[in-house]
Parts: sequence; C-alpha cells; structure tokens
Amino acid sequence: TCHVMMPLEETGEVISAPIPTHWEEPIPMEEILDLPAPASAPHLESLEKYVDTDFVIADDFAQELASSEAATSCCDERDADSSTASAVVPKIVASGNERGMQLKPIVDKIVELSGVDLPKVLYIGTASFDRTDKFLMNTKMFREMGCEIRRLDVSEQDTVPSAEDMREMVVEWPHVILCSGGNTLHALIRWKEIGLDMLMKEAGMEGKVLCGGSAGAGCWFSSLHTDSLRPDNTKNKEHVLNELSEEELSDWNYTKISALGFIDAMCVPHYNARGTNGEMRSEHAEKILLEDPSTTMVIGVDNNAAFMVLGNDVMAVSGDGKATCHVIVPDERTGEAMSAPLPTDLEELIPLEDVFKLPLSEANSVASD
Repeated sequence: TCHVMMPLEETGEVISAPIPTHWEEPIPMEEILDLPAPASAPHLESLEKYVDTDFVIADDFAQELASSEAATSCCDERDADSSTASAVVPKIVASGNERGMQLKPIVDKIVELSGVDLPKVLYIGTASFDRTDKFLMNTKMFREMGCEIRRLDVSEQDTVPSAEDMREMVVEWPHVILCSGGNTLHALIRWKEIGLDMLMKEAGMEGKVLCGGSAGAGCWFSSLHTDSLRPDNTKNKEHVLNELSEEELSDWNYTKISALGFIDAMCVPHYNARGTNGEMRSEHAEKILLEDPSTTMVIGVDNNAAFMVLGNDVMAVSGDGKATCHVIVPDERTGEAMSAPLPTDLEELIPLEDVFKLPLSEANSVASD
C-alpha cells in the first residue's frame, strides 16, 4: 500500500500510517495527510474516566411510552408532504454493524419509517471522528437512491456549528438521523458537551427516524455493551494498528456505559462476534447481566441484523436472511441468563413487553417437552 508520514510538533517525532486499500471512493487529500494524527479532544487522553458518566436524556420519554397505549402498526402509506409515516414515536432502526446500512432489507425499513420515498438524511459521524471514509460507507445506499444528505461534524470543536444552525440541521431539516459506528463513549461525551444529545431527543420526539450501526445502534438505548476502550478505536486507527503489538492490541476489556435512553434495555451490537480481545460479545454481555443488578434486559443485535422500534412495538430485521436479534434476561429461579432469538419472518411488529417474555416462554416450552 501507500503510507503517510508526518512530524509531531510537540515532540518532533515522526509518525506514520498506511493508507487503507479497501476504500471504494476517494478521500479528500487533507484527510489523507492527517491520517496518522490522533484526535485532539482532551477526554481521549483518559477515556476510562468517563465510563460511569450518565448520558441518559430520554428516560422520561421511555417511561411515558411504557405506560401508554401506543399504536401497534407501521403506516405503509407514503406522504411526500409529511416528514413522518405516523404519529408514533420513537422510530429507531439499530443495526448490529455499519454494514447493515448497506443491506436493502434494513435500509428499506428506515425508508418505510420515514414516510417518504427519498428521505433527507442527516449523517452524524462523531463516533468515527468525522472520517469521510465512514461517511461514504454509511450513506452509500442513500446516495445511490438519490436522497439528499448532509453531514454534521462535531468531533472537533472547530467544526461545531452555531446552536441555531445545529438545531436546524438536527430537528427541522431531516427525516432520518444516521449515526456512525466507532467509539460510542467519545460520541456521547461530545454530544453532551455541545447539547447535541438534547437536540436528538427533540428530533426523536418529533418523529425523525433514528438509526445507525454498531455505536450508531447502541446509542439509542439506556445502556450499551461497548469496546470504546479498545486501543485502536481511535481516529488514527491505522497508525495504532501499525505501531502496537498483537498482545497490546488484544489487551482491553468490554464495558457497559449509559446511552441516550430511548429504549430501556442494554444493547449489544455485534452480538454474534468475537472481539480482538478474544472474547465473544454475547458471553461477556451475559456476565454483565448477571453481575450488574441495574441491567435487567438485554437486546443483542447480530452483525447484518437490525432491531426496529416503532413506539412500544418492535421487529427483528435480517439483512442477509440469517442474522437476527436476541433478547436476554436473568432467570430468577436459577440465577442464570436466559436468551431467545427473535423471529425475522414476522410481517407485523410485536409489543416490546412480549419480546422480553420470549426467553421464559422458550424455557417453559423446552421444560414441557
């Protein structure tokens, strides 16, 4: 491949990074030249200090939904003059990985919830440090459809728009808000610092579709299972991968952090995947469920699957015909975790409260057999 080398002004040290060869579209030269450089946000120097930060801002919204009689069906009729398919909120499509944003069954659900044929999409790439390669990957399907797309770059302070402009972009303009994967903890810190979290809450209450893969999925839940402390979960990932040994790259742990709180459960993106630390996401999530009393329900989302939410009703969407979502709850009788996959062949959404009963129903069914 090709490589970029640059001096660090603070130390005079020369740092380098290989240029990825898997990119399908060109990247601006200024970003290529900046590829080895780390992000400048101060909190990145000691990110672990923010693990216990409370990022929940929509818990009142979630509680109100839980006690309300929300509509149970998704409106199939498209109204070009309306920014919503129905009055039911929130509207969320949470994919297990960013590739889900390129899979037609998942993208079709996002468009369906938007209520228009060509939704206006606001892309927020904070978790991926506003990198253009991630923007191009996440928005490819929407750009090919002919959707109008705007970017909101807030990972660095010098790109944050005024409060008035940011509100116009987040609350007034889009039908869909698409958040990238990447470092969820970094994204949540930045959103809280600049007030973007509250604008997202307002947008969600007004019926904008909230979606994304990986970090862009977990951020909508009350908590999530994350690899934000992974050594290479950084802006200059290529440089870090080039400099650290395999042992150093695998020396990290998953952690649970709070998130925005639209859905009262812990989300586990990449549920069926193994991290570079050698541990399965699903297995570690079960440990958290059993050891942390505040974690009562878990939604695991496989790579290439999505968890779709409309008000109090949900559906598992498979992007490849195999992947699905899972619900995991503690078994009070045995002290173990119970799990059940969600069917992906349902034509209608089902109540969220019924989904959380699936593991017990499956366990009782097995016991009776």
